[in-house]
Amino acid sequence: MNQYENHFWFENGFEELRRYAKQGTEFCKDLESIMMDRSELEKEYYTGLHKIAKKAKKAATKCVGTTLVTAWQRLTDFLEKEEEVHRELSGTLAQDCARPIKIFTDQQVKQREPVEAAVEKQSKAHSEKQKLQLKLKKAAHKQFKDMELGWDQLDAMKRGEGKPMADKDVQKFEKACRKMEDSLSKMDREFQDSNIRTEEARLGWETAMYRYCQTLESLENERLIQISSTLTKYSELFIAMLPPMEERCRELSTMSSGISPPDDIRDVCVAMGPGPNQPEQLLLDCYESDLQNPMNMERRKANLERKIQEMEEEIERRKKARQGLESLSKAYVETPDFCDEQGQNDVVRQLAEADAMLNMLNANLYKLLCAQAECSNFPKPTNPHAEYIQNLRDKNGSLMTVLKIPLDCVSSDNSLYALPDKSKKNSLRPGRPPPMQNATPKDDFESSDEHGAGGKGRLEFSEPPEGISHDYIAQCRVEFDYQPNQPDELLIHSGDIVNLIEKQDQDWWKGELNGNIGIFPASYVQELS
Repeated sequence: MNQYENHFWFENGFEELRRYAKQGTEFCKDLESIMMDRSELEKEYYTGLHKIAKKAKKAATKCVGTTLVTAWQRLTDFLEKEEEVHRELSGTLAQDCARPIKIFTDQQVKQREPVEAAVEKQSKAHSEKQKLQLKLKKAAHKQFKDMELGWDQLDAMKRGEGKPMADKDVQKFEKACRKMEDSLSKMDREFQDSNIRTEEARLGWETAMYRYCQTLESLENERLIQISSTLTKYSELFIAMLPPMEERCRELSTMSSGISPPDDIRDVCVAMGPGPNQPEQLLLDCYESDLQNPMNMERRKANLERKIQEMEEEIERRKKARQGLESLSKAYVETPDFCDEQGQNDVVRQLAEADAMLNMLNANLYKLLCAQAECSNFPKPTNPHAEYIQNLRDKNGSLMTVLKIPLDCVSSDNSLYALPDKSKKNSLRPGRPPPMQNATPKDDFESSDEHGAGGKGRLEFSEPPEGISHDYIAQCRVEFDYQPNQPDELLIHSGDIVNLIEKQDQDWWKGELNGNIGIFPASYVQELS
């Protein structure tokens, strides 16, 4: 059973699920009240029958004649037996229908309260951690700006620009800049730690929410089964007591027995569930990774290199921890008696959390590598999750980057970034963008290659010797102009007829036009029959 955890997420998922659970509790209380009222009604009925039977006994003393006495005695016995039947029915309704549903409802409320409190606690903790991270980011960015201004002033002093200053004052000012740099390094570390704490808090909230969904789905399943059992018991009592009403009671019994908890839970999810979980991971927005922020290029490169190393070390630590969890999971699978089902589920959840953390850290590393590549005019690395990285703005207009990977795209393969590979000849090279039918510029986080033939990791394609022809497999008409960005690409214009030599993959084809051979985007042409 995991329908709830696939539907009750987003901002109001928890509230919607809690609201439905409360509605279920109120429904059970109403059912208990109805059963008690029905029991009281039977009590009033058998009390009236008792008075009638007493009158019948008293009236029997006035009878004269054997046949009349016998008939009257039979009526008196019938009334007493009917009284006894309704007395038993009243007690059964109270004990077997009303009381169990009350005990069951109270138990469900007790089971639900702690998991609800856990979700609220984790949600509050995540909100606080996120606010703290944004606060530290703002402070770190401001400190970076102040430090850069200080270094620029120091450089100007050393070059002799502006008001002349004594060497002692220059040294004193440089010492202050060094001190500010040390302070900033500590603040930067706090900022990075806060990023990790925020993600841990978010994962804690997710875990609490998963448990809440599992608990409530289990409770809902039990609630529907209890309702089905109560209605079935109610109908069976009247089937046994009132043969004339047997057909109607059987219809109710059939309907109550036909209650399907899985079907009802699915209907609830479709009608009320806002949707599946869509993790939104707040990424590390370093000052130096945003090239729009003013900063000395050499210091920017040095800081980026340092943070890349730190991020790689953190990723390695997380990978080792995940390997330990994976070994533990395999041990549980190979030795089922070693751990119960809850323990196995906990390990599976911890593996999912480890994957989410690695995805976030790899995305942070990818951002740093992109910034480093842009600073050095190198091709950008690739990342299969680049399309799920989104640039947003907070309330203050500051850049905020988040990673939103759909659940069906989450992978345990944590090699999520790669640099261009020189060894792959005559194939679609890493970093090449998918062809598009318009010339819109690429987003900073798309896998694109924008730096021309001189970039790092480029593959060289030699032109064929003059006079040598190539066999072609088809011809295609150019629909859109394409301007080459690399030496191995072919210049084509709308209306040209290109001899197709090879379909390297679904995005890039190789062809010949006017004696020139190269590759071109497949989506820019129309193959001729």
